[in-house]
Amino acid sequence: MNIRKQQGWTMWSLMFTLLVIGSTAWIGLKIIPLYMDNSTISGAIKPLAQDRSLADASYDEIVTLIRKRLNINNVRWVKPDDIEFVEEDNFTQVRIDYEKRIKMVSNIDLVVTFENHVNLPSN
Repeated sequence: MNIRKQQGWTMWSLMFTLLVIGSTAWIGLKIIPLYMDNSTISGAIKPLAQDRSLADASYDEIVTLIRKRLNINNVRWVKPDDIEFVEEDNFTQVRIDYEKRIKMVSNIDLVVTFENHVNLPSN
């Protein structure tokens, strides 16, 4: 039997490969829900740019509308203080910018930052 012709994985290469695949899957399972929530938040505020009836609405009415849309999709952690209104020269911008921390191991956290902006229609 010729040693040069033997092929296959050693135990160490198999363990290392499984470690890499497992770690990637574990991190992915922690991050995917954050991106799904951000997609929901983005989907809740993007239609505001097309809604002409909001030109005369108060900030409280707009916040209530956004929170209702988010509650329907089970995103309940966005508070009214997280929704900002920025007045520009000829438009108002709605911003939901936030940062989420995920506890990974011991004192290691993963920080993910999201920015969602939309311009409201003006009068």
